[in-house]
Amino acid sequence: MIKMSKEALEIIIGGFLLVAGFALSFLMVVDILEKHISLLILAFSISFAGLLIGFYGIYGLVISHRKGD
Repeated sequence: MIKMSKEALEIIIGGFLLVAGFALSFLMVVDILEKHISLLILAFSISFAGLLIGFYGIYGLVISHRKGD
């Protein structure tokens, strides 16, 4: 098993959620998925959660590197 820090895992999960939210929005724009308010809110929520989790992971990396100095 690959050993990975908590912060790196948070950044990867945040990036995955951002890509998933973008893909969901893109599929609605090109009319593969039907536009519906609940699906729009879901896509926005996924993107926003990914952004927050990713920034939290980056913040954790910055703090851990500053403690190391």
